[in-house]
Amino acid sequence: MKILILSAKTGGGHMRAAEAFEAVVKEKDPSNEVLIVDGLEYVNHYFSKAIVKGYKFSATKIPNIYGLMYRASDSDNSTYKFMQKTNTHFAKKIIPLLAEFRPDVIVSTHPFMTIMCSSLKEKKITNIPLISIVTDFKTHASCINPGVSEYVVSSSEMVDQLEKLGVDRNIVHPVGIPISPIFFEKDENKSQHLKELGFSPDLQTVLIMAGSFGVTDILKIYESLNEIDIDFQVIVITGRNQKLFNAFNNILRNNPDMRVGSPQVNFETHEDPTLRRETKMKLTKKTKLIYFTDEVYKYMHISDLIITKPGGLTVTESLAACLPMLLFKGIPGQETDNTEYLTSNNLAISIRTSTEDKIHNILSDKKHSTVTETVYKLLKYPERLRSMKESCERLNNKDSAYRVYDIVKNAVDNMKSPLIIPNDYDEELNSEEFERLSAEIIEEFMKKYNIDDDIDFSEYNVD
Repeated sequence: MKILILSAKTGGGHMRAAEAFEAVVKEKDPSNEVLIVDGLEYVNHYFSKAIVKGYKFSATKIPNIYGLMYRASDSDNSTYKFMQKTNTHFAKKIIPLLAEFRPDVIVSTHPFMTIMCSSLKEKKITNIPLISIVTDFKTHASCINPGVSEYVVSSSEMVDQLEKLGVDRNIVHPVGIPISPIFFEKDENKSQHLKELGFSPDLQTVLIMAGSFGVTDILKIYESLNEIDIDFQVIVITGRNQKLFNAFNNILRNNPDMRVGSPQVNFETHEDPTLRRETKMKLTKKTKLIYFTDEVYKYMHISDLIITKPGGLTVTESLAACLPMLLFKGIPGQETDNTEYLTSNNLAISIRTSTEDKIHNILSDKKHSTVTETVYKLLKYPERLRSMKESCERLNNKDSAYRVYDIVKNAVDNMKSPLIIPNDYDEELNSEEFERLSAEIIEEFMKKYNIDDDIDFSEYNVD
C-alpha cells in the first residue's frame, strides 16, 4: 500500500499527526510505502511563506483579527470563497507528485491540502481515496469538501456537526486524532523515573508546555506557580523557542539550588536585557528545563497536571496520557473551540493570563480565578484532578492511529481502477501576484469589520 500524507507547518499539530500515523503504517506492514509532504511548500514557496508566517503573525500579534478571519472563513462569504479559490488555483501543482509517487490513497492532515485534493477529484483528474484528518475538536467549513472519501474526527459530537453541514455521517469516523500509541501506555515505574530525573516521587509534578509562541505570559504563569504555598515540582518544555529557553535558563542560573539536571542545547545561551525583571525571579519550586524533545510522553506520564495552550495535538496527547489540563490563551478560533469542548467535558480548566484578567475584570463584575488560585486548589484538594483524570480515561480514543489505519486500508481495498491523469500545468504564482491577491481580500475584510487601516504592522517581526 502506497500512502501519500499531505500536511503543512502552520503550527506543529498537523505534521505531528502525519508523523504519528506514518509510524503506525510502517509498524502494521513494513512493505507499506509512506511519503509525507509539506503540501504548501510543495505547491508554491511564496504561498507557503505567506500562510505559515501569516498564521504566526496574526495568531500572536493580532489574535482578535485572526479570530474574526477564522470565523469569517467558516461561512459562504468572500473570505471563504477566497480561501477556496486560492487553494483550488494551486491544486494542479500536486499532479506531478501524484503521477510520480502513484499513491493508493491520500491522507490529508491540513484543510488547505484537503481542498486542493478535493478539487482534483471534482475535476476527474484522480479518483483515489482522500482521507481527511481533522486535528481539532470542532469542525470548520474548510474541512468539508465533496471529494473527501472519509473523515477522521476527534469526537462523536463532530459527527453531528458534519452531518448538519451536509456530510453523510456514515463517512465520518470519531476514532480520534492519530497520535503515537506510546501516549496511551501507563508508566508503571513513575516513582523510579521521577527519581532518575532528580525529582521527589512524593511530590506532585506540574508540566508546562509552552509551544512555539509567546514568552511573557509563560514567565508570568511560572512566577505565579512559585508564589503558591504548596510544595510541588515543575517541568518546563519550551519547544524550539530559543528566546523562551534563554529566559528560563537565566532564571534558573540565578536560582541554582532550584535547577534539576542540566539543560542540553546546541545553541548559545544568553541573557535577554528585555527580561531582566523576570530573570531576578525568586524560585520556590524545583524545576527541570527542557528544550525540544521527542519524549514528551515520558514527561506527561510522570506529571499530575499540564499547563498548556489548547492546540489540537497537545491536548489529544494529554488526553491519551490521562493528564488533566490547565489551558491558557487559546488563539481565537480553533483553540477557543478546543477549550470549549475540553472544559465542558471536565477534561480541562481554562485560565486567563494576567493581561487577560485585567481586561476581563474591567468588563465583568465577577473576578476570574487566577493561575495561583486555580493551581493551589487543584493541588491542595486533588478531588477535581482525579475527576478530570477519570474523564480523560473515559473520553480518550485508545489506539486512534491503528483505527485510522484500518479506515485507510479499507478505502484502498474498496478502490477499483485508480486513476491519475498527467497534466503539463506549470503556471507559477510569483510573490507579486500573491501579494496582490492577498491585498484584495485583506482590504475587503478590513472594510467589512471596520478595522483601522492605519495599523502599523512594520513593528512586528515574524521571522
